[in-house]
Amino acid sequence: MLQRFIHSARMNVFESARFYYWLLVALTSYFLLNRFLQKLSYVYLDDRWTELKIGEGVLFGLAYGFILISAWLLRRKIPRYVFWCWGGIVLIFLINEFRFAWGNPDYSLMESLTKSQGYYTAKFTMPLLFWGVWSVLKNANHYGGVFVNQLRVFLTINAVFIVSGAVFGVSLFESYPLSGRWGYSGLLWHLTFHCASYGILLIYLLQKEHKDWVSVFLFVSALLLLGQKAGILYLLLIFMLMIVKTTLLRTIILISSVVGIFSAPVWMPIVVGFIPFWEKVYTNHGVWGVISSLRNEMVESIWSEINQNLNFFDLFFGSEIRFRRRIEMMPLDLLIYFGTIGLFLKSSFLYKTISHWALSIPIIVACFAGGIYEAPLCMLFYFIIIKDIKQS
Repeated sequence: MLQRFIHSARMNVFESARFYYWLLVALTSYFLLNRFLQKLSYVYLDDRWTELKIGEGVLFGLAYGFILISAWLLRRKIPRYVFWCWGGIVLIFLINEFRFAWGNPDYSLMESLTKSQGYYTAKFTMPLLFWGVWSVLKNANHYGGVFVNQLRVFLTINAVFIVSGAVFGVSLFESYPLSGRWGYSGLLWHLTFHCASYGILLIYLLQKEHKDWVSVFLFVSALLLLGQKAGILYLLLIFMLMIVKTTLLRTIILISSVVGIFSAPVWMPIVVGFIPFWEKVYTNHGVWGVISSLRNEMVESIWSEINQNLNFFDLFFGSEIRFRRRIEMMPLDLLIYFGTIGLFLKSSFLYKTISHWALSIPIIVACFAGGIYEAPLCMLFYFIIIKDIKQS
């Protein structure tokens, strides 16, 4: 009886693409509902219901538990590099937790797991292990396609709300409601999820032989109207790597973009004069504060702090800076949390996982202006798309 139960659990839960499809549906549904209610409560009740994030954390924790068991059961099928990367980063986290606890009498493991380094490490490593499991499940492409199409329907509807919000000036649809900053994110609270999901889906649609131009137009519009520089970067990279076919034209676009950035001190004062929010940022933080969304100042602050106490262990294992302080530039965040070893492990994982340049666009964007690498749901969605494109 016990053996039959274990066999059934393996087939219908831990080694079942259908089970993980429903798990993804549950995670995504709660995530989207949570962000909609947070935005609604903030705009109309002046209070973000952030308590809903507790349920989100519990759901992701349960999902991580299922993925861990599946990874163990499927360990002979999953590529070794997945375990090396996942295990290496988890080991770095454990080493750093011991180092931090050893010199800190107020250390709390529970606080670390729910709010600090452990929480961040779980968000970062869960998608890595999910990729290993998902890549070897039977019928994963079928269920992945169903999930992608369902999310695409929602994002298409949300893109209509984004365009409507921009045309009619609906405050509920703003990316940054009640802040004075321009941008529209539709039904959901402003997050990395918007840029990453629309960018990934746009890549997915453009690589198809028969293209849905209505969806392409809506997703391009959404990326333009979000009011985020990451959205513009997505569109620029998609144009360069997927639309433009000649090396010469790509080189011209790249050089022009670099020249445009470094000539910002000339044209920036004129442009920000039309946008009060960015004019204020420009006045207080200068040209590079506007371009980097103050990431330059965060880099300076963190480097100044690290440079005072930098040692051998910090260089290789990081963790001189603890989460929630972050730069939101993937290579730099990897260095401060997991050191050069963590950066090497993650880079190796991405090199083996991503098959061509178009699929690397979300990672390139994350190196400059985004946090897809610390948004588990976006990373799960990204890996499902990668597998689908590889098999098509």
